[in-house]
Amino acid sequence: MTSKTKTSKNKTIKTKTKTSKNKTNKNKTTKTKTIKTKTKTPRFLTNKADIISAIKNISKEDAIADFEKLCSTNCKTINPASKVGNDIMDHYFFHHRIETKSKRGINYFDWIKTNWKTNEPEYRLYKVNLANGKTPEKARYGVFRLYYGAVNGFKPLIARWLYCKYKPNTKHAILDFSAGWGGRCIGALSLGLKYIGIDTNTDLRGDYDRLTRDLQTHTSYTPELELVFKDSATIDYSAYDYDMVFTSPPYFKKTRPTEEYAHMPHYASREDFNTRFLFPAIERAWTHLKKGGVFALNVPMDVYDEIKSAKLLPPLFAKHPLYIQPRFAKGNPTGKTEQYKEYIYVWKKI
Repeated sequence: MTSKTKTSKNKTIKTKTKTSKNKTNKNKTTKTKTIKTKTKTPRFLTNKADIISAIKNISKEDAIADFEKLCSTNCKTINPASKVGNDIMDHYFFHHRIETKSKRGINYFDWIKTNWKTNEPEYRLYKVNLANGKTPEKARYGVFRLYYGAVNGFKPLIARWLYCKYKPNTKHAILDFSAGWGGRCIGALSLGLKYIGIDTNTDLRGDYDRLTRDLQTHTSYTPELELVFKDSATIDYSAYDYDMVFTSPPYFKKTRPTEEYAHMPHYASREDFNTRFLFPAIERAWTHLKKGGVFALNVPMDVYDEIKSAKLLPPLFAKHPLYIQPRFAKGNPTGKTEQYKEYIYVWKKI
């Protein structure tokens, strides 16, 4: 008997092994790709009111609190570098200043429409400001301030100091024939002094009214102020009762002013400005100042020299250096040829 033996068929499984081919880079140069990173264009606000709020967001409550702090500031210990009083001034008047043309003939809102981001120094400063923790809007405004010169208001605290020093009679008023952005007015109101402000910029009327109304409503102070929106050179000063004049008139270069605000009369030159505005306003205001009164002007040194040469006023009684806010990281330059100085010049009517 024959037995059949079954043989098992072993299937051979062929495994395909992928062999890696190593390419040798003989006589070949390696091409390096340069990746271009796009700088993100900063997104800024476009609405004027939003931009202003982003730069100086001062509520009415904060403004009133700042005014009350100003009122309680001891005149004998005033620090000119202090910012007390600035918030109330900026709350009501900053939006006017930011739309005023600066010393380089452009205002902030016109400048931001330019291609300033393509200007390397300006854009570099913007990025530095961002790195220092400023918001985009504040960083951008910081560039404008440095390169184009922001329009500043006269500090209420310094005005308060000058009033305290010369002690005008509370029965009479402070006369300010270039009222402007409210600093000298707020300083006077903080001491309960009457104030007469004169200015051609009728756009300011609503904010002076708002300032008066808010102080009457929200503080224990009763502000006494009168605003006259006319050219100061044409005013009949005999109609007013004042024993102190304190003002800071516009500064004028050879052919144009360092500030150009709304409703400002046009002057062809500095000589025209002096002849038609500054000299007549000084002469008329001095004529009707009460005897024993004080006449104070904050002007650059070259303007003082012109006033002196014109013999509009008697010999100077005193001059006080005006604190200038540092514009540089290490403070203002100290060299005689670099340092800018400014004074408050004072005359007394005997």
